[in-house]
Amino acid sequence: MALTFMSLQELIREDFLTCKICYDLYTVPKILPCLHSYCQHCLEPLVRDGALQCPECRLQTDVPGGASSLKTNFFINSLLELFQIKHNRDLACTVCSDAQKILTATARCLDCKDFLCQSCTQGHCCSRLTLHHKVVKLEEFLAGEYDAEMRLLQELCCQDHQQEALRFFCDTCSAPICRDCRMLDHFQHKVVSMANAVQRERPSVEQLIDSLAGTITCISEQEKAVEETIDKLKTSGENIKERITKYVDDIISYLLAQKEAVLGELSAFLTQQMEGCRLVKEELQSQRDKAISTREFSQRVLYVGKDYEILHLEGMIRNRIQELQTYIPRKLESQIPELAIAWDQPEMLSEAALFSLVFPREQPEGDMETVFEPDSEASASPSEESEDDPDLPLDSEDQEDSCPGSEESAPDTPDKNPSCCSRRSKRPKRVCTFEVDQCWSQAKPNITGIAVLPHAGGILLLDQENDEIKQYSAGGHFQQSIPLPDSDGVFCGISLCGDVLACSSDSFLFFLTLEGKFLRKLLLRGSESSYAITSYEDSYIAVSEGTLCSISLYSPSGHCVGRVAPTDYHGGKFLFIAVNDWEEFIVSDFIKKQIVIIEKSGLILNVLKTSHSLLTKPFSVCVDVSSNIFVVDQLKVIKFSPDGETGEVVLSNQSRLKRPRVLAVDDGGRLVLVQEDGYVHIYCF
Repeated sequence: MALTFMSLQELIREDFLTCKICYDLYTVPKILPCLHSYCQHCLEPLVRDGALQCPECRLQTDVPGGASSLKTNFFINSLLELFQIKHNRDLACTVCSDAQKILTATARCLDCKDFLCQSCTQGHCCSRLTLHHKVVKLEEFLAGEYDAEMRLLQELCCQDHQQEALRFFCDTCSAPICRDCRMLDHFQHKVVSMANAVQRERPSVEQLIDSLAGTITCISEQEKAVEETIDKLKTSGENIKERITKYVDDIISYLLAQKEAVLGELSAFLTQQMEGCRLVKEELQSQRDKAISTREFSQRVLYVGKDYEILHLEGMIRNRIQELQTYIPRKLESQIPELAIAWDQPEMLSEAALFSLVFPREQPEGDMETVFEPDSEASASPSEESEDDPDLPLDSEDQEDSCPGSEESAPDTPDKNPSCCSRRSKRPKRVCTFEVDQCWSQAKPNITGIAVLPHAGGILLLDQENDEIKQYSAGGHFQQSIPLPDSDGVFCGISLCGDVLACSSDSFLFFLTLEGKFLRKLLLRGSESSYAITSYEDSYIAVSEGTLCSISLYSPSGHCVGRVAPTDYHGGKFLFIAVNDWEEFIVSDFIKKQIVIIEKSGLILNVLKTSHSLLTKPFSVCVDVSSNIFVVDQLKVIKFSPDGETGEVVLSNQSRLKRPRVLAVDDGGRLVLVQEDGYVHIYCF
């Protein structure tokens, strides 16, 4: 209360009585549900389509009756009345002053609320009716010494009965009422005094206000955490800038030299190949002109010639057409170059070429000899109708997706590019969808790894942002959170090998129990920032080793039991990895943008490249119980046969917010797909 006496005048003007829109004293103050108050005339222009947005906190409020339908802030009105009285320095006696005589007030009666001159003050104190009224000096009143008492004596009058104060509260209507209202409209209602109503409600309101202390503390701690994160971001940003600057300075000269060398090599190669293509094209154009000329001449003879003329030329026409139809184009000796980038450490740049051209050893099967038959029609597989489900990722139904770059082929011509043309299978059916739970997480989950428990035991999702593993049932119900051990880096990969849970973090491989108990950790080969992992049955964990282009195998007990190094494979970066029942490893190469299928011996069985398959930028991979390969590729999921020879787009979506990220297949053949937006979809085929 002492604080009120000392600074009530300034505090009221600054925090309560000044509208934040017009910066003047309130005029008909209206209070919003967010407890912010503004003048009614300031709020009226802000009403749009029966709704109003708070200028400060942006809370949307429905006001079908306009700004005037909002509650009036009587608390502000009462303080405003007190403020205006105290700031009127030319106060006259309200008892004896009139138009002819104005006497300056020297006192104030707190009970009558009258300003009194010296004579009226003496009379006021002597009258029997006002003998016990409290009359104070005007200077003390204006100085704020009696503000608290004035607040206690202030009364709010009824809007229906202007002379009656609101001294009762109707529990039935939940509204303050006056004496007349109680006797008339609220006679049969449950009515209590205003003081009793306030005394009854005050404890619950105080409890609510006290509960804000915990909220404020929590917010302050989170704010502190954000500030610490900002400091870490700044420090890390400066460090990364320095490293990038140094790295770029070290390799710029090397890059320029490599650029000139490889562009010269490419120019010479393109000149040679373009000349060969030009000769083949001229030959094909000549053959086409011959076919068109023969067709036009034959049609004229057939439709205009006499019978004996047709029979006379029939043999020549037949022989000429057969000769044209049996034409075999000259084999195009063409090789399409690909660019391989060997991205290595700066100190190794002088030892390895950063750029090099890679020429396929074998001619693509799609460029082999083709026999053109008359009236040939392209064969196409009928596509199934898509379901009217806007949230379900759709099968790709464009011919370009199923067979990119394919030309029309004759019915009798065998398919000579099985890796290009896809075989249509039954479209997947979504059986379950759920959002990764974040109720007990400090931050929005960021799922970077996935593993499935055997026998439909559930799904494990590695939440990198919150350093925990979230376990869900096969039906998508949250079961528990498994904390990850302390690590200087971030966790990115997860795999289940028997009853051992393996997780990768920076250059370390952690082994945990299914309850999250730490068992051991190993230092991995190389210096990658992240390692993808997978498991083969209960035997070992396979670790994809990035730019080393190799795979290390570790037993659940932590011993290295093998290493897979593909023969003559360099310049790439192994990313995600999967292994099938035949112990064949399927890895996605981030740099070369391809899928590599490797035997345990290191023999490369097949390479799925972007130029000869459906791939564009392969990412996460997995295999099902039949060893079919599933690949996340930008906005779609591609299913390949076990040997990689045939493939088809089984899921796709054009929304980048729903971009697929990681996937896995359980032992029941159900595909579990995690999207960028935090939703998990489960499909069966």
